[in-house]
Amino acid sequence: MTANNGLKVLVIEDDPNYFILLNERLSQNKDPSFELVRSKHMQSGLERLRESDIDVVLLDLTLPDSEGLNSFVSVHTAFPLVPIIILTAINDDDLAAQAIAFGAQDFLTKGSFDRQLLVKSICYAVSRNKSQAQLQKYYQENERSKRALLERDERFRSLVSNIPGAVYRYTLSVAKEWEIDFISDVIKDIAGYPADNFIGKNISDYFEKVLPQDLPLLKDAFEKAVQHGNLFAVDYRVRHMNGDFRWVHDRGRAVRDVAGRVTHVDGVISDTTERTKEKERFNQLVYYDALTNLPNRELFVDRLDQAIQQARRKKETGAVLALDLDHFKRINDTLGHPIGDQLIKAVSVRLLKLLFDSDTITRISGGAFIILLSRVAKSEDAENVATKLLTAFKAPFLINEHELFTSCSIGIALFPNDGETSDILIKNADAAMHISKERGKDRYQLFSSSIANSSFERLVLESSLRRAMERKEFQLFYQPQLDLRTGKAIGAEALIRWKHPDLGFIPPMEFIPIAEETGLIHPIGEWVLKTACEQKKLWDRQGFESFRVSVNLSARQFHYANLVDMVGDTIRKSGIDPKCLDLELTESTIMDRLEETTLTLKRLKNMGARISIDDFGTGYSSLMYLKTFPIDCVKIDKSFVNDVTTDPDDQAITHAIISMAHSLKLEVVAEGVETKEQLELLKSQNCDVIQGYLFSKPIPVDDVSTFLLSDAAKKILS
Repeated sequence: MTANNGLKVLVIEDDPNYFILLNERLSQNKDPSFELVRSKHMQSGLERLRESDIDVVLLDLTLPDSEGLNSFVSVHTAFPLVPIIILTAINDDDLAAQAIAFGAQDFLTKGSFDRQLLVKSICYAVSRNKSQAQLQKYYQENERSKRALLERDERFRSLVSNIPGAVYRYTLSVAKEWEIDFISDVIKDIAGYPADNFIGKNISDYFEKVLPQDLPLLKDAFEKAVQHGNLFAVDYRVRHMNGDFRWVHDRGRAVRDVAGRVTHVDGVISDTTERTKEKERFNQLVYYDALTNLPNRELFVDRLDQAIQQARRKKETGAVLALDLDHFKRINDTLGHPIGDQLIKAVSVRLLKLLFDSDTITRISGGAFIILLSRVAKSEDAENVATKLLTAFKAPFLINEHELFTSCSIGIALFPNDGETSDILIKNADAAMHISKERGKDRYQLFSSSIANSSFERLVLESSLRRAMERKEFQLFYQPQLDLRTGKAIGAEALIRWKHPDLGFIPPMEFIPIAEETGLIHPIGEWVLKTACEQKKLWDRQGFESFRVSVNLSARQFHYANLVDMVGDTIRKSGIDPKCLDLELTESTIMDRLEETTLTLKRLKNMGARISIDDFGTGYSSLMYLKTFPIDCVKIDKSFVNDVTTDPDDQAITHAIISMAHSLKLEVVAEGVETKEQLELLKSQNCDVIQGYLFSKPIPVDDVSTFLLSDAAKKILS
């Protein structure tokens, strides 16, 4: 204390205006008087304290170089004999209780106290560090300070009893045992036992309430804090008296005496059960698939990144499997999404049973999964897992009394050969999986450089396809159809061709699947229909009014919401007779989404268009079933026509199709006719129309009129 009985107050505060305000308030006080000095930073405050003439410190927790409560602990640890009052703009009862538990003399919020309260707080802080004689003298000189002391103690007790946490002090006894010197009544809400059950007991009495699996974590944190004399913070579970457990956050500080020995531990135990449950619910929503409870893609990628880092350090191999259910869309559309969802759940359960706990599996969409294998020493290990997964799908899934069979296709990518990042490994595994699909499904495929090249080429093709429309690179060729009864060409099928500026003509089988997957099939299909109808109108003007044009509708295009409106609008704008427009659909397309398909077909038929079933015989329908659809024609798939003269089975199938179609008053077109023998056999079976290279290959639009005026048909039939 200074010679004039004034108190030297160190204000560690970066706001000069607030320091001026404090100085003005405290300068009015005469007994005791105050001399204020200021440090703008924590570091300069510590240096000022080393001069050993400071009686009390007013500390702001929000300094530029401050770490909040940790900064207070640092100052208090370095200068335990100098009383510290926290003076801050932070109004937080929990923070205040922790600060006081850690040794702060008081916790004042800026703007919420007057000069008298500040004087009382400073006087009380200093008084606790004086001898009893000095206290008595001080009380006699200033009765108001005595009342300040009592008020401050009462305020502390009230604060401790109302904060959402159990404030405690563990003291090291003479026998070197840690005893519970104090713990607030909040402990009853946490453990179910009143504070009196713990106070005066060994801390082992409290530790016994901690779940055994969490106790080592608590003990380790506590012992390290005592050993090094610093802070600790740990989360663990406490068994409540009623048998439930509560999650708590225990934050404490080991306190040293003048000699540097740890004498007690102060802290707060906060109940975080609801917060933890909320965090778990949040994590479940953010990081897990809602349908299967499997980790979602974000969590999967995080785990894969960690596995890659570990494999890189240990120079080990890792594996990623991309698995996709075969024909899942058919099940989903036929039986409904609820059944499809139940199947996905059943699949995820079966997969989990086949994998190690250390493996990770996620569902990325529909029936597509990605699997991280943790125990892979070589590629054969991943192949063995893939084989096991494929075998597991041989057994049916029982879903709501439905016995469902489904297979899967798997792609495998290995670390580091097939990629050194999660994105590349997942992409390459997916590329290998698509090769499995293309090669017949129900199999696995290892990624290879050839697949990488194919994937790159596909990417380039997709990019070019997106620009093909605007560059007018598409053309329509037409393959004529011959009526076997009249010997005349009665129509032609419009077939799209893509003439790439660098690659030349690209077969439809290469770009149509890409158009389907990317959604480009909609603008492309609309262009084909519009162009074919406009060309049909030109043929009408040339005298070929009865000549009809056939246009293929893909599955995705057929199920598009505005298809019927688009077809109707195209017919009106072109001005053609709708009876001369033949819309061709594959057998599998019309058997998908039966109710929706039937309605769409009826609407198309009502506007006058013809409906044909293309590639008939390759699907799973029957003519007797198809009689429910408003169709006009079936086209026998060329796979039956190829061997119709040599294979008795194919001959019998074509005869059956023709006979049954005629019984339902449907026209029959045979595709892929290439030989005179095939033609004669089909004529003998009363086939109506043929289409194929024997009659004509697909020809450019400019050659169609010439062909129609020629006697090509007569030469074939003669």
